[in-house]
Amino acid sequence: MHCWKTINIKTEYGSTWLTIVTIAIFVIIFSFSFTLFSRIHPSFYQDDFLWILILGMLALYPLHKLTHYFSLFGYHKSVKLRIRIEYLFIPIIQMRIKKEIPKNRYIFTLLAPVIAINGGLLLLIVVFPQFTHFLCLLLSYHCSICLIDILYVKNLIAAPKNAVIEETPKGYEILVPTNV
Repeated sequence: MHCWKTINIKTEYGSTWLTIVTIAIFVIIFSFSFTLFSRIHPSFYQDDFLWILILGMLALYPLHKLTHYFSLFGYHKSVKLRIRIEYLFIPIIQMRIKKEIPKNRYIFTLLAPVIAINGGLLLLIVVFPQFTHFLCLLLSYHCSICLIDILYVKNLIAAPKNAVIEETPKGYEILVPTNV
């Protein structure tokens, strides 16, 4: 196997660009979703359960990481979890897979939280229209969290079909078999 490409989103795009785009995605998704769902289901919005929104905001990131973890069925023994603190107070959960994973399986793992959590939030918006404003905030927050996953998927789509992905300290390496 030889390395076809190494991907490191933070060095490729830069932290400033990622932060600006993340904030822009949050604002755009919230504006669009809240406008759309308030037109579909006009309702009287309730603010009685603000504590649920706060708990949801705190639980969404670990839930996102757990969805990644559970979508790696068959690879659990080779996953290493680590928590580190960024910007003095933000806990970041890092998952490192010590095994090579086929490209399609890795794309599925990256997209699993986008599909599962966003789908669940959209379903909750339809079922509980009185909490549309809270749920649209959670949806836009989760879409912001998913930005890096989607950027990785964008880079992986162009990789050869038989490629495997390996995580290294430098980033993700796309490995392809050597021609014999």
